[in-house]
Amino acid sequence: MNAATQAETAVRSARKLTVRKFFTRNGVLAQTHPSYEYRPGQLQMAEAVEEALAEKRHLVVEAGTGTGKTLAYLVPSLLSGKRIVISTGTKNLQEQLFYKDLPFLQQLFDKPLSVCYMKGRSNYLCRQKLYDAERELMLDGLEEANDYRMIREWEPVTETGDRSELRMLTENSGAWWKLDARSDLCAGQKCQQFERCFITAMHRRAVESDIIIVNHHLFFADLAMRDQPFAAILPEYSAVIFDEAHEIEDVAGQYFGISVSNLQIQELIKDTANVSRQKMFTSAELDRALVHLGDRAENFFRLFPQEGRQAFRDHERFLEQYEEIYGELLFSLDALCGRLEMVQGAVDFTLPLVRRAKLIAQALRFWISGADAGCVYWMERRGRGFYLQATPIDVSQVLANRLLERTDSVILTSATLTVAGAFEYTQNRLGLQNARTALIESQYDYAKQVLFYVPPHLPDPRNAEFAKKAADEIEWIVDASRGRAFLLFTSYQQMRQIYELLRRRLEYPLLLQGDAP
Repeated sequence: MNAATQAETAVRSARKLTVRKFFTRNGVLAQTHPSYEYRPGQLQMAEAVEEALAEKRHLVVEAGTGTGKTLAYLVPSLLSGKRIVISTGTKNLQEQLFYKDLPFLQQLFDKPLSVCYMKGRSNYLCRQKLYDAERELMLDGLEEANDYRMIREWEPVTETGDRSELRMLTENSGAWWKLDARSDLCAGQKCQQFERCFITAMHRRAVESDIIIVNHHLFFADLAMRDQPFAAILPEYSAVIFDEAHEIEDVAGQYFGISVSNLQIQELIKDTANVSRQKMFTSAELDRALVHLGDRAENFFRLFPQEGRQAFRDHERFLEQYEEIYGELLFSLDALCGRLEMVQGAVDFTLPLVRRAKLIAQALRFWISGADAGCVYWMERRGRGFYLQATPIDVSQVLANRLLERTDSVILTSATLTVAGAFEYTQNRLGLQNARTALIESQYDYAKQVLFYVPPHLPDPRNAEFAKKAADEIEWIVDASRGRAFLLFTSYQQMRQIYELLRRRLEYPLLLQGDAP
């Protein structure tokens, strides 16, 4: 039997197979993928996932780099016949699953796979905003105008409205921010474009799908709102698989805690100004209220350290010292609500803005009071944003109540879930004490394949000379690796500073985060 005939036979019988027949040395994958390598750890993980789904058990799997985790959970998911949500650490991994891994696996099944991916609303175009912009264009500068033209030409031909299709659109495009489908300004079913809306289409695809691919932020945003009427984002599901599961404690803490930032207030001001002009309820009083809120927010956030992440414990002393500035910010938020509530005939547009302002004020009061001893309070500067965060110290009970007790199977996988070879810490932190566990060793021989180098002569990163000397070191290493390098930094400022030092000195293409999707 030649290779083509073997592949056809494998495809015809795929529906009858267990994962063992996929992952053995002469199994379906070996017969259909020219570069397939048999890996015992991959088979071990696939069988563990298959059993957990069939027996409605929770599972924690640490699988080292090179195991082939993606196929090890995708294949049993497809064979299970259940609706399964697969949650990834990044949107990039979502796209890899949807556009690369699943199309390959589709070759092994006669029946079309029922799969979709979902992202946060800000990743999708709002058609109504685009059409409104044609009548009253509010763009700043040539760059936004060019981005707007690109988006306008793309809108009639895109099926998803997903901005990742616009490869030339920069990550921080101002035009996209004015046209995306964030829920803050969404009119829902009252919108003229509701039936043609990309968000509506995304939800319809999810309802019709067996495998739904999301990222951790969208999953926990849904979980946090799931008990509220009509607030669920995802349809009902039988199982969840978390890839890069070492991140979920932090992400869950963000959605079951609170966050308030200067960017939230800036966006509220911009949205209010734009909507008031588009719907013709702008006034001198409203404009003054927006200017006043912007000034008071700037004064308030200027009170905090301007770089990095720090804990915050001095709630009482801060209030004693800065009560007037804090009070003025709250007063400005309340005053804006009052102005918006006085607008006649535009409640569908003013109500979401009022709701946002009140939520910001509520989060601010919670954070400043520090009254919940079950939270840790901290602040962080990221780029232009300054964030005040209150994160639950322990999310295990929340996850147990809202996820683990309501879902047949919750499966976690990552290369880093054990501490000293044991799962107890992860299980305790996430409420998974009764879950099955599997530890699968990496396929890599680190002693032979990895070089670890620490330059002893660099100054402290806080030293003014650090960036220059680090750039010199990086240039030497990148030349040695012939351009194959992935450079990670602890801050956006440091990343951009070293990029500027290197971009004219390196002969290799140099890509900077934020310049493209």
